[in-house]
Parts: sequence; C-alpha cells; structure tokens
Amino acid sequence: MAMRRIGSWEILISRRPLSTTDLASRYGAVSDSWERKARCFQLNAAYQKPFVTSQIATLLAQFGPKARVLDCGIGSLSIALRSILEDQVEFHGIDTCADMIAQASSIMQHAGLSPYLRQADVQSLPYDDQSFDLVMAAHVLEHLSDPRRALKEMIRVLKPGGMVFVCLTRPSIFGALVQFRWRTWAITEQQGVAWLQDCQLADIGYQPVHLASCAGVASTAFWARRPKCHPQMKGLL
Repeated sequence: MAMRRIGSWEILISRRPLSTTDLASRYGAVSDSWERKARCFQLNAAYQKPFVTSQIATLLAQFGPKARVLDCGIGSLSIALRSILEDQVEFHGIDTCADMIAQASSIMQHAGLSPYLRQADVQSLPYDDQSFDLVMAAHVLEHLSDPRRALKEMIRVLKPGGMVFVCLTRPSIFGALVQFRWRTWAITEQQGVAWLQDCQLADIGYQPVHLASCAGVASTAFWARRPKCHPQMKGLL
C-alpha cells in the first residue's frame, strides 16, 4: 500500500491480489508457453543450486524410495530436484489450474518422473497431516492474499523432521515487472526468515536464485526443517 499527499488530496494505491479462480484462469492462458519460459530462465539450473546448498537430497536419501515429495504449483522444482537425486522418490503435485497440470504431467514424464498430480489449492491441501518428507513451492505464496496461511498448510502435511522449501519473488527490477503483471508480493530475506521462524521451524536458510535471460536475482529460495517435536505454531495468522 502506498499513499501520497498532493495539497489537500490523498492518493492511495493498494495491492488487490487475484482470486484463486482468476489465478487459475491466467495461468491457463499461459500454460502453453510455460516450458519455453522455463528454458529461457534456465529454471532447472537455477533451482538446483539452493537444493544442493540446503542438503535436501541428503535428507531424502535417508528415506530412500519411500520418501514422499509434494510440489505445490507443480513442475519446475520437481524436475530440478530429480536431476540431483541418486534414488527415486515419490513425487506428488497440486495446482489450481487444470491446463498447468496437463502441461506439467507431460513435461515431468519426459524428464523421467511419474508424478501423482491433483487439482487443488495450496491453502487447503487434500492430504492428511504429516504425509510428506518434503513440501515445496516456487513462486506460489506471493500470489496469495495471505501467504502465511498457505505456508501453515504446507507445514501441516509435513512430517516431523521433514523440510519445507519455497522460492519467493524478491524486490528487484524484474520482480517489479512480475508484481505489476501478477499483483504478487515482493518478499525480502528478512520477511521470509521471519515467516519460517513464526512457524517454529529449525535450520532456516536461504539463498538468492539467479535466473538467466537478464532476469538476474529475481527470487530467493528459503528452506527449513520441521522439528521432530513440533510446538504449536503461534502468531502465524
């Protein structure tokens, strides 16, 4: 929200997030070009680096082929993660847009994955508590009116000892263009860390994500672990 006074006038500009229905419709309209954009920005290589730094692959290796991963806003993160894993894991994914799910299914199968995909909202995940060893999302939370509500839902389905991994648009020139088109939030490193701390998570870390095609450092990857004895989350909503 921004306000400016001009004489006796006050001009107020506020961000009005897109509804879930509007987001699904907009993503449906660009679904055919998503694979091309992923190649343009070299998302696979960009996401691999924070995955390696966070040692998520080491965590999943402890569970072997029984490890379960949930990708909220399915696609690019799963492909990047699979490319650095030595063992197979079970990939699940959700998206609000049916067209994006269809695109992701084709692209992921071509990359050697056999994901279980469902149309659903990250703010109300259709899974039982403590179902996954890793829950992740790339550039999803900042679209929402209350990103922390979705983060809390992601942690609900995360097993104790498991990890959450999210990429969020950060303040930058490219990020401002994304904000203008999609009405997203721009999340600073301090804000992202504070959200994870509010969730009583441990081993919090973050790393800038460098995208290709002149986008630069347009986002930040955050990760954290859910303690095996997880206290009640306070002050998140």
